[in-house]
Amino acid sequence: MSRQPLPDVSVVVPTYNRSTLLRPLIAALLEQDAPGISYEVIVVDNNSRDDTSKVIQEAVAADTSGRLQYVFEGRQGVSHARNAGINQSRAPIILFLDDDGVPEPYWLRAMKTAFDNYPDADCIGGRVRARWVTPRPSWLTEKHQGPVALQDRPREQWLNRNSASSCLITANIGFRRSVFTNVGGFSPDYPRNQDRELEMRMWRAGKQGLYLPAMDVVVEVPADRLQKRYHLRWQATTGKYHALLRFRDTVDAAGVLRDVEPARRLLGTPLFLYRSFVRHIARWLAAAWRRDADARFYHETRIVYLLSFFWTRLKTDVIRTKRTPTPPPQMLPSPSP
Repeated sequence: MSRQPLPDVSVVVPTYNRSTLLRPLIAALLEQDAPGISYEVIVVDNNSRDDTSKVIQEAVAADTSGRLQYVFEGRQGVSHARNAGINQSRAPIILFLDDDGVPEPYWLRAMKTAFDNYPDADCIGGRVRARWVTPRPSWLTEKHQGPVALQDRPREQWLNRNSASSCLITANIGFRRSVFTNVGGFSPDYPRNQDRELEMRMWRAGKQGLYLPAMDVVVEVPADRLQKRYHLRWQATTGKYHALLRFRDTVDAAGVLRDVEPARRLLGTPLFLYRSFVRHIARWLAAAWRRDADARFYHETRIVYLLSFFWTRLKTDVIRTKRTPTPPPQMLPSPSP
């Protein structure tokens, strides 16, 4: 019995308790305008408690193309789900989407073309645009794209060891399989910032990524992400994981990833971050004096981020409760046809 030929592209979608969003996403993936490109779609149910399994299984039964696959991953956490999808996939190019985005009809074809046109790119990220279901508040400027999971920069950008400040988000990204063979998969130790953690390992291994303002994915921004308390919580969590990643220690002001951390630090935190904290306090006070609520809130988010960073570093570097993250799982080599 002969085996099926390997597809050109694998698409992995981890999902958790978002069954209402899956049908339009699955339909968009199965109806991609991608002539001449063979692909598979792997939806990973990350131990959902709603009817996610039923929705995916029904879609698999109705899929006459045979592209759609259902995978269950009982270990909670999106890194476990993505790694399960990688292990199930067979193509040399593996694309990732979140379960709340819908790709444009040309998305897969544009991704495959980008990997063909840029052989030096180990990973490629595309644009994530917003569909505003609830009116966008005035304070939500492009400085707040992180909490709403958008990636809408206007220009092409290479990311590598010398330009490590930016991050390609997993809501719209593709990797060559060799990345996972060489540096491992997503780390379950990072419920947040697992994309940045993987990319920092890539840059240290001499790999590089590319952002292109194309291959669009559209996300409906839910109303709860337009609330200030959500953004403050997001900044606090991000500050914690940036501290654990040692991201601010190892990426300098020019965006270069360093091997040596700065020697001058207080309570485990580099001194330059305290200077940044003082600047944001001063600007918050100035914005309050001017009654500029939007500017005041922006500086408030940075203050919350830095306080979380300081507290995490105090606990891990000074109180000596520092944990050692377990190595990410190593992926298997490319499957043979």
